[in-house]
Amino acid sequence: MSRDGVLIHGLEVNCVIGILPEERGRTQPLRFHLDLGADFGRIRHPRDYDHIVDYAAISSLVRERALVGEYLLLETLAEDLCTEIFQRFPVLSIRLTIEKPEAVETADWVGIRVHRTRP
Repeated sequence: MSRDGVLIHGLEVNCVIGILPEERGRTQPLRFHLDLGADFGRIRHPRDYDHIVDYAAISSLVRERALVGEYLLLETLAEDLCTEIFQRFPVLSIRLTIEKPEAVETADWVGIRVHRTRP
């Protein structure tokens, strides 16, 4: 298995997220870190778009889903993101961390991490 990867770290999105009533009426920041497993050995020339992982397009997807989804749980947002990334991009694995910096006042941030491999 390839150990190549595309990294997207510190992608910030202000969105509606959370279960508590006070969270539903405002936006709050989330910070996304993605480590996307890929196989760069399959890229034969610079325009080999079938095997290139487009980090700008994935970043846009993450922003769009977080903004329009108004998720209750980080876990559900993470699952939906992983599913769509696998459907749309030649990614072999996804390690996704989502930070929620305003959730616990006495912590720098809390969050979740998921690791998925292509089904």
